[in-house]
Amino acid sequence: MQVKVYVPKTVEIPSEYLPALVQRANENLGDAGRSVAASRGHLVRQAVRDGLLRDLDHLMSEDDAVDLYCDPGSEIPLEIENRTVTLTELLEALQNKKASWGIKSDDLSDKQPGITPRRRAA
Repeated sequence: MQVKVYVPKTVEIPSEYLPALVQRANENLGDAGRSVAASRGHLVRQAVRDGLLRDLDHLMSEDDAVDLYCDPGSEIPLEIENRTVTLTELLEALQNKKASWGIKSDDLSDKQPGITPRRRAA
């Protein structure tokens, strides 16, 4: 008997990659990106497709489908200020946040890709 199991695992995606991941996930969904509620799964599956999470490559099929769920039972939609957002709205919110912090997209492209180390507790 063969049974597929999902084992809890924590992954970290650097914040500077989030706008690009949301944009590509939105593009992959096409027009549905305007109506589908954004979830952690959209971001993590796109990160696997983009090669940011190499240890999860085995979950990707030849047709670029990623067999991965981030929340037990079903994927919980992401919320901003207690309101469920679509991928399009999440992308706009991330771009506005980047602009309000004074970060330009050129500044992010100068950085070398990599995972930011976690801070150690004092």
